Amino acid sequence: MAAERPVHPQSSGLPVKTTARCALSPIRTSAPVTPASGSGPAPAQPAPSPAPSPDTRPVLLYVDDSATQRAVVTALLSRTYRVVTAEDGAAALTSIRAEAPHVILSDLQMAGMDGEALLRRLKSDPALRLIPFILVTGEGNAATHSMELGADDFLQKPYGPEELHARVDASVRISRMVRELRAQHAEMVRIHCESKRLELELHQAQKLEAVGRLAAGIAHEINTPIQFIGDNTHFLGDAFRSLEEMLTLQRQALERAAPAEAEALGADAERLELTYFLDNVAATVRQTIEGVERVASIVRAMKEFAHPDQKEMVATDLNRSLQATLDVARNEYKYVAEVETELGELPLVTCHAGDLNQVFLNLLVNAAHAIGDRVKGTGAKGKIRVTTSLDGGHVTLTVSDTGGGIPEAIRDKVFEPFFTTKEVGRGTGQGLAIARNIVEQHRGTIHFETVVGEGTIFLIRLPVSPEPPGQESP
Repeated sequence: MAAERPVHPQSSGLPVKTTARCALSPIRTSAPVTPASGSGPAPAQPAPSPAPSPDTRPVLLYVDDSATQRAVVTALLSRTYRVVTAEDGAAALTSIRAEAPHVILSDLQMAGMDGEALLRRLKSDPALRLIPFILVTGEGNAATHSMELGADDFLQKPYGPEELHARVDASVRISRMVRELRAQHAEMVRIHCESKRLELELHQAQKLEAVGRLAAGIAHEINTPIQFIGDNTHFLGDAFRSLEEMLTLQRQALERAAPAEAEALGADAERLELTYFLDNVAATVRQTIEGVERVASIVRAMKEFAHPDQKEMVATDLNRSLQATLDVARNEYKYVAEVETELGELPLVTCHAGDLNQVFLNLLVNAAHAIGDRVKGTGAKGKIRVTTSLDGGHVTLTVSDTGGGIPEAIRDKVFEPFFTTKEVGRGTGQGLAIARNIVEQHRGTIHFETVVGEGTIFLIRLPVSPEPPGQESP
């Protein structure tokens, strides 16, 4: 330390060799007494020492290149603070990262990184700039110079113990207030994020309920005309078969009774393409019935998928729900993937079927998109595999795809709200976040396994009969 008078604990000037006067007196102990033979029973074994309590004192980092000065300041402040020392600015930076001090007390002039360089480093770091910094200097204009450098407070040499304590105590109070404000801010941010999440869930629930009602209403409206179209088409098919049989019998009778008239009738039939009509009407009616049945199955799937009025958990056939969801989502995957199902025998599962259908739909759509991105432009198709199985009191459902897999860098984010790698208009980043929330509301779990270049499998595990909130089994 260059030509600066050190601090003295008892006066305004501190001689360098007075540190012993500030040290705590050692505790004197007596030598152990050994009882004489036969003088009485052996002494009881001492009780084990209690575990040391954690040190809750505020942390002060003192930076000075004088070992003597470090010892003196430590002796003065160690009753109130846990004093950590460093010999220069570089060592102080290491200690700051390890100790997170409440206050930094640093000499200005030091070998190596001095106090000014350390101060500039800290004030340029957003994570450290709010730590109160007290600059110690022997310059005559200490206050002005310290404030110009960006220090929060200063100590001008020589100074006494009272001033040292006063300055450090004030900075520690400021530091504690800053930490409390940071904690309050973090809590406010957490509450705000939680509020936004709940708002999102409420909005999504309302949206799903509205979509469910709309889908159920559309399904109901479509179902009625589809039913009479199907019934009328079946009637036309039956009537045509009767008409065809009648025409055949009439032709045979006419050929036997009046060959000339039969020949003329045959010419008329050829002119009117009656043979073509008889050959193709049956196939046309059959294809129409197949189309009507397909539309009817989609309508049934929509009604099964929606469940708009379901407020309580009910016993549900999850295999049937999965099949209905596959029907509803068919347009998403039919051009890019073949679907393979392996649905095991399951008991009825107590759940909100409409919510779980939304989970299944999100997973199927994501699988289709992952495969679509991989096979785009090749004309090839990938594979989506859906399985269910029973494992004790739980059911396990899996949806796997042969897409490109999930990169390692984003695996921790896939369940975060609004996180998406899809282009605008193709995804909102809410699908998997909603899926996890719904599964957790059913006391279940959802996770995934993925291999880049090979694909991803999502696994859902649900209790057959979930416990009510607050009554989960230990």
